[in-house]
Amino acid sequence: MKSFLHSPKAKAEAKKAVEIGQTKAKSANTPSSKKKAMAKTISKADAANAKWERPNLMAMCRILAGEDLYAAVLLFHILFLWRNRKKKFVRFEKEWVGHTREAWARASGLTIDEYKKRALPRAKKNCAEFLEFRAMGTGAHKKSYVHVDEIALKEAIAHSKKMTWEMVEAAWNGVGPGNAKGPANAYQKDI
Repeated sequence: MKSFLHSPKAKAEAKKAVEIGQTKAKSANTPSSKKKAMAKTISKADAANAKWERPNLMAMCRILAGEDLYAAVLLFHILFLWRNRKKKFVRFEKEWVGHTREAWARASGLTIDEYKKRALPRAKKNCAEFLEFRAMGTGAHKKSYVHVDEIALKEAIAHSKKMTWEMVEAAWNGVGPGNAKGPANAYQKDI
């Protein structure tokens, strides 16, 4: 290997400077003012990353739905719809949100078979404490409606042994779908 230093004296000086930590290379030592600015930028970046890396509502839904991902996706969509839809159907002295089975599946990102055979039965089983499912209507007007009991939901979260309090607090106060205050399209009126 060729060395860019030609004389043995220059090689010895460079070796000594590296060992001591004092070298004349421009990139070797960062000025203290730049170090402070870089540290401030790095701490802001770390704080921003921590905000986006915390568990979100989807992580909570998966725990509440008995670790089943299909039921968690359905529960996530139900909670998003429940929190963002202002007008709800009122019957039996409760508020309900509803779709046809095909619309529930499509809106959740599931196939109709995944919805009927896996997501819905497991959501009914694992989320029975805070979700109530009902089919209402007849014929072409038949829809599946869901009522969310917010108090029971918060109790289920609080009493879950798999969910830490930090996870709950981060998800409830978090940013992203399920915690939005308005419709996804700000120009579209809520129906």
